[in-house]
Amino acid sequence: MQDTDEFESIACNCVEVGTVIREDDTVLTINLSGVNAHFELEGLKVEAAKIGSGNCKITSETIDESGQTIIRAMFDFDCTAEKLIFQMKHA
Repeated sequence: MQDTDEFESIACNCVEVGTVIREDDTVLTINLSGVNAHFELEGLKVEAAKIGSGNCKITSETIDESGQTIIRAMFDFDCTAEKLIFQMKHA
């Protein structure tokens, strides 16, 4: 008898999507820097509102990292699929 791996599949290069994507993985953090960072953030907010339910909650903070100002934006989507769609559009 041969031992099998719990992720083994009959098809090539396939895994159960739930092993890669967690249901509660809804928050995406993006760091923006440079003179246009505020404009970039506003554009991302508009795009996030167009994804799925449009209920993305966005918070941001401005931090100083090694003398450079960075805007850290956190996008909290209703579900993982919305986050992934947004992330793939803006990767």
